[in-house]
Amino acid sequence: MVPRKMKEENRMSTKKTKKGQGGFTLIELLIVIGLMGALVALVLPKLTADREEAMGDVCDYNQAGTVRVLNQYADMFGKYPDGMHNGLDGTGSTASAIKGLPEAQHTNMIGQIDSTRYGLSTNEVASLNAAGIDTVAYGTGYQVTNLAAGVHVARCTTNWLDDTPAQYQFDGVTVADWETATGTPGWDTTNGTVVCLWITPTIDWSGGAGDNLDWTKGAVNYGISLEGQCPIPVSAASGEEVEFAYYMAYFKVYDEAPAVAARLIGTSCPECGVLNP
Repeated sequence: MVPRKMKEENRMSTKKTKKGQGGFTLIELLIVIGLMGALVALVLPKLTADREEAMGDVCDYNQAGTVRVLNQYADMFGKYPDGMHNGLDGTGSTASAIKGLPEAQHTNMIGQIDSTRYGLSTNEVASLNAAGIDTVAYGTGYQVTNLAAGVHVARCTTNWLDDTPAQYQFDGVTVADWETATGTPGWDTTNGTVVCLWITPTIDWSGGAGDNLDWTKGAVNYGISLEGQCPIPVSAASGEEVEFAYYMAYFKVYDEAPAVAARLIGTSCPECGVLNP
């Protein structure tokens, strides 16, 4: 028979055990939540920075792929792909910059559209034709027109960089010096005009057609996924997404007779900056 005193001690031990198995107090929970919040605050910026860095790497890779395609296309077919976009909503002397351009171009290109919008001369059309560029697209849909004297394109006369007032430089040479052939490579021996043509990486390689038929971020024909990456459709002033995905290709065009073929001097992306060809 168990003594009475021992029974009482067993009951007290059981009560203490049950009490020790209880949940966190409110203060303890608040401390845990505070610690978790502090950890999130420490880790989240690093994760965000890593994601942005990875996005930048993807953009650089895609832009390099665009340059590679342009150069390979020129090597294979002896011309650049046709149907690049002029960056305008039309082709005439009153055309405006297309909606949805990056902030720097809204500020500089649209703010100085009279100097940016540029009507091609007969010799400059011949220069682009000699490089295989016979048509340009314009507007938000795939509207295309044959190049002719008086067709307007975007001239790179203003500072289009997002974070600095400096001009673009290709191979260490400013756009202004490219136009006067000052300090440019040996193949460039005369004055010309630097024009910007917007290109989407959906080149049709069949038979060297090269038309840029898809100006959205949809199908990509040479194996680089661009969904959510650059080039991306940018936001219009209303905040709605504009289906216009591109990189910008800069060509030096010559006003010479006989014709001197236009030549690619570089590309750029509104997010990732300049890339030399």
